[in-house]
Amino acid sequence: MFADRNRSGTYVIMLSLAAAMFGMFFYIVLFVQNVLGYSPIEAGLAFLPVTVVIAIGAGLSQRFLPVFGPKPFMIVGSALAALGLGWQALISSDSTYVGGILGPMLIFGFGMGLNFVTLTLTAVSGVARHEAGAASGLLNAMQQVGGSIGLAILTTVFGTASKDEGEKQVQDFLANASPEQKAEFARTHQLPAPWSHDVLAQGISAAFIPAAAMAVLALATAWLVIRVRKSDLEALSGTAGPGMG
Repeated sequence: MFADRNRSGTYVIMLSLAAAMFGMFFYIVLFVQNVLGYSPIEAGLAFLPVTVVIAIGAGLSQRFLPVFGPKPFMIVGSALAALGLGWQALISSDSTYVGGILGPMLIFGFGMGLNFVTLTLTAVSGVARHEAGAASGLLNAMQQVGGSIGLAILTTVFGTASKDEGEKQVQDFLANASPEQKAEFARTHQLPAPWSHDVLAQGISAAFIPAAAMAVLALATAWLVIRVRKSDLEALSGTAGPGMG
């Protein structure tokens, strides 16, 4: 399975993008619920536009994949994912859903949509029929492993950044809070809003930096590793053909 450079590159791209994607969804949910005050249902609805652009990106890639081949879609999709995550790293406690979250998520989602079908078809192209299931299953495994690794890395960064910001916010809180707020803090040892919002936002902002770096790794892999010959393109077209409407 790993002898083919295109397939191996596909696995690396999927692992890298999944590492970024799982963490992005997790921390955006934290933000909209704890900073913006969304309910669980509202938080779920906040992601509906992302599913729409993912579907649009997937449809476009499936339609034009036989024409352009997989590499352009991998490059553009990974670049858009990195751009969206980099923009998301600018998040702050003052960010709103429309002004600070929706735009980056749409860019990221469209980039992921361009990649999903492309990566799947590239992973199974050129393999024997009896090995297609294994090739596709390995791609799915890379997605799950990447998500676990990415969430672990982002959580570590989030924890460190939140701890550092928390120490700063405690000092600011003690200097500016009311006596009632200080008494409540002494009892619960938890910062109230807006100080707690600043801590959470800073941690999330820091976590999106390695997430963007993971998307850049996917972009570099697509640019440097993926090499599609004419025969690869023809095989890919044959694979994609039945699924095209």
